[in-house]
Amino acid sequence: MILVEHHGLPFTNLYCNFRAGPACDPPGRAGLTSLTNRMLARGTRTRGRNELEEAIESLGTELVTSTQRDAVAVGGSVLTRNLEAFVGILMEVLTAPAFAADELEKVKREVLSEILSDRDDDGTLAAIWFRRLLWAGHPFGHGGQGTLSGVGAITREDVLAHAARIYTRDNLLVGASGDVDRATLDRLLAPLKTLPGGALPWSFPEPAPQVGRRVALIDKPERTQAQIIVGHTAFSAADPDFHAVELATTAFGGTFTARLMDEVRVKRGWSYGAHARLAVERAGGYYLLNAAPAIGYAPETAELLLNEYDKFVHEGLRDDEIDFARNYMINAFPFRVETPGLRASQQMQSRLLGRPDDYVEQYTARLKALTCDEVRDAVRRRLSPANLLVVMVCTAADVREKMEKLPGLTDLRVISHEADEGAV
Repeated sequence: MILVEHHGLPFTNLYCNFRAGPACDPPGRAGLTSLTNRMLARGTRTRGRNELEEAIESLGTELVTSTQRDAVAVGGSVLTRNLEAFVGILMEVLTAPAFAADELEKVKREVLSEILSDRDDDGTLAAIWFRRLLWAGHPFGHGGQGTLSGVGAITREDVLAHAARIYTRDNLLVGASGDVDRATLDRLLAPLKTLPGGALPWSFPEPAPQVGRRVALIDKPERTQAQIIVGHTAFSAADPDFHAVELATTAFGGTFTARLMDEVRVKRGWSYGAHARLAVERAGGYYLLNAAPAIGYAPETAELLLNEYDKFVHEGLRDDEIDFARNYMINAFPFRVETPGLRASQQMQSRLLGRPDDYVEQYTARLKALTCDEVRDAVRRRLSPANLLVVMVCTAADVREKMEKLPGLTDLRVISHEADEGAV
């Protein structure tokens, strides 16, 4: 349990987190983890969905289920005077879920509708295909929502078996903050002791190495703007080079005045924004650049992103760029831990990602200790501009000829925006 007490307001946040994620979806059942977690709020063995929702709403709150890359969560925020009643419902949901067949079909229809809806948002579509192609054939490539074929194939038996693997004592991490103490929580959460034991294995095969520069044009008719993501696999959240590469990434493309924004937006006006991001997970991670230019500037913008990334890695950042980013990150960090809820969330996320227990407390100290040479050295060792995936949501006919001339191109493919995972 991670608990940050604060008794100034009669308000408590409480979430039960279980170490699981989309990478745990079995073959042919992409989306099962997320769907199983959503089913928790669809009724228990003693209360149907409507009765359960009425009980929760009578407390002036809601039961929240969420699926991240490294955990599924269920919980909520409630007035402390209603905490015991809320936790009673939460315990019932976790220890006696119904997973009713009729509710499963409703949830499946909702998820399938959301998957289709995601195709209408070009930025979301680019992100889905970037992950899918970056880790093609590997569990890390599973999106949170899953796929049309994967969700469509899920049965109640699949949900029951998957729930038995996820909702165990050894997978559980409780996060709480606000007007509550440890003794009260221990008493209220006692029913969790009835959950089965056993930890869900978190071991995956090594992803296939990336070689060369690959381009995937996600073809969508009548696009006036392109969504571009350029990137490659990186390292996990607990890697010792994390702080150095994160600092460099902030300097390169993490602020409105960063180098990447200056080159793409300020100097050329090709896109409203251009950003770099280091995204780390419990196992695996990735590095990406993104921009959203007008379709007429899309090939040029993609090439510019490649060129700037190459300079960033091989020529390195200036000392003043690194120091500016360092000061920005140190000054911004207090806003990430300014409330008990945020502090609990930061500590919980650190634990789920496998980071050291002192990660949050030592965050700014570790940034201050890095020299500029150490930052540049980490970037050169850990990032690879020669091996990149470029995903562009666009009208392929408008950009293909120019994209085929991209420096270092080893493969180019066109994929329909309506394609499912089978197009990988």
